[in-house]
Amino acid sequence: MNASLTFEQGIYHLSGVLDFQSVVALRDQDIWSAGEPQIDLANVSNSNSAGIALLLEWLKLAQQKGVQIKYHNLPESLGVIARAYGVDQELPVTP
Repeated sequence: MNASLTFEQGIYHLSGVLDFQSVVALRDQDIWSAGEPQIDLANVSNSNSAGIALLLEWLKLAQQKGVQIKYHNLPESLGVIARAYGVDQELPVTP
């Protein structure tokens, strides 16, 4: 299953599998037209370190643009990877 990003009621919904193939297309999505993007990750079914790399890339771009980005409903699998790499405190995650 590929990953997809949809926009509904002011929130981006990320779903599917985040892997080395799927994050390439997601990385180039224009999530910035919404101002300060909010990304709901509740429907991410599986991920590897590429998913964390995507979230960190979007965070870096947000900082460069001078806006805030927020991630909601971080799946436990992504949380485990973020903690393993020591970047869990850097991700702006809200429940």
